[in-house]
Amino acid sequence: MTLDTLAPWIAQHPLPLWLCGMALCALLGGLALQGLRALRHQQSPLRRWLHPASATALLVMAMAATACALLAGGAVLAALAESGQATGTWGRVDEAIAHQLRTQASMGDLRWFATVTHLGDSWVLAALTVAVTAALWWRKHRLLAVGWFVAMAGNGLLTKILKDVFARVRPEHVHGAAQADGFSFPSGHSSASIVAYAMLAYLAVRLLPRRWHLPAACTAGALVFTTGFSRVVLHVHYASDVLAGWLLGGTWMVCTVLIMDSMARWRGAPPTLAHQ
Repeated sequence: MTLDTLAPWIAQHPLPLWLCGMALCALLGGLALQGLRALRHQQSPLRRWLHPASATALLVMAMAATACALLAGGAVLAALAESGQATGTWGRVDEAIAHQLRTQASMGDLRWFATVTHLGDSWVLAALTVAVTAALWWRKHRLLAVGWFVAMAGNGLLTKILKDVFARVRPEHVHGAAQADGFSFPSGHSSASIVAYAMLAYLAVRLLPRRWHLPAACTAGALVFTTGFSRVVLHVHYASDVLAGWLLGGTWMVCTVLIMDSMARWRGAPPTLAHQ
């Protein structure tokens, strides 16, 4: 069964699909946390070689890895945008899902997703950015405060630039449950939410007792999926727009964390998981 044939089912049953997606992404968040713990405790030859005296080399390698990741992410975004054209694979999937949602989505479902989509609104995340930055700065976590702010602001700037570059028109949405302006690719709600909520989970792992780590990671996964999926159900974005937003935000967030951890080691304070 292809995504084309799944389009009617997606349009008719968005709530069960949302619940399943939240559960899956919460599980992925938990697995990511376990992977991070394993990586931090793994005594590989490379990790032994990069002792504190090699912190400068580690920072340079982190910068090089970041540049490579951003270039690779850009190439994948370009391929996804090309596939999202009318004759491409994702273009056919996008149109099939959008058409079924226009004709079959119930107003009750639309109202619900119009409520939860505010998790990725600019004003919500802007307020969150200021509040978290101020709290981290006040608690003397200066590097984390700068990293958080750069992650949020940098993602917003990247998303705006890429929207203007690809200039993709949004799908038609006349139901009145939600409004969206500007270009469609990549989804700003999706990219901003994955940066915000994944970064908050990372900060929880760095600063909070261990008992909070797994709930934070699972909650982040559920919120990220909820925000992105709501944009498709409300047909203010195509499915490929949301995938592109997740790719952009996820790549940028990982690169930011990589640089932050390398900077911490370079400054002589190797990062560790909180209370471990």
